[in-house]
Amino acid sequence: MKYRTKHIIEYVLLRGLLSLVNILPLRLALALGWLIGKLFFHVLRYRRDKAESRLKQVFGDRFTAQERKRIAWISLRNICFNAVEAARFGKLTPEQMRRMPLYNSIEQVHNDYKQNGPLIVATAHMGNWDLAGVASKLDGMPIFSIARRQKNPLTDELLNQMRNATGMEVVLNDSAVLKNVVRRLKAGEVLAILPDVRSATEALSIDFLGGKANLGAGAALFAQMASCPIYPVVLTRRGWTVHDCQVFAPIFPNPSADKKEDWQRMMQALVSIFDAEIHARPEQYFWFNKRWVLDPIKKS
Repeated sequence: MKYRTKHIIEYVLLRGLLSLVNILPLRLALALGWLIGKLFFHVLRYRRDKAESRLKQVFGDRFTAQERKRIAWISLRNICFNAVEAARFGKLTPEQMRRMPLYNSIEQVHNDYKQNGPLIVATAHMGNWDLAGVASKLDGMPIFSIARRQKNPLTDELLNQMRNATGMEVVLNDSAVLKNVVRRLKAGEVLAILPDVRSATEALSIDFLGGKANLGAGAALFAQMASCPIYPVVLTRRGWTVHDCQVFAPIFPNPSADKKEDWQRMMQALVSIFDAEIHARPEQYFWFNKRWVLDPIKKS
């Protein structure tokens, strides 16, 4: 297979950065991420106007322009820190994870899993959201996630290697995703999913962040088909290296309800939890997402 020059350059740069952040001590690696974040935010102004306008859209006059700038900066810095930590997931041990503040919450979910069987862990784009799945896998839970293919096949393969570094498997979001996910859940596995992403096609209209979000029914559909609960989980970062995790009461499917009405109920209950947490700690949310959750879908 021949690769485009752009893809090769992206791959070489990514591979080089990954090698560097794995050689450096954690805080020095995070400092490198901080410098890259500063470059993108203050010099290149990467999607900064978008992020600040979204904060204005959601919060109105609750924050001043300076406060919105600060929230946007912490949000972008958090993404850079997440990338550094993801590159180092292969180094993370169960012993290190058990020393993290988030462990007690993850242990709670694991205990419920051992008692009651398969479940879905649903988290928003807050804190280092990937740690929910990674910590669960390191704690011995058979957890998997869903991922889309990247346009660059070289970086796609590299990113999948990073995801698999802790043993957490990835199911590709293709035509067989529904069948594969439900089969795994019924076999006793656990799904980690990020439902706060706008669907490209018309889906469920959910109240979120003061507007109407067009969200896929994925988490609710999987829960319904596999007869398992959804556990809402929110991660937050304190300072540079401390991660907290909050687990909320599980949301159960209602087998006697109309399927689509039950999708709506479960997704609204789930997203309302995320909404409250984002309003409480807006700097923890990913305001730079290209697929902004409140953007209208394109009509064909």
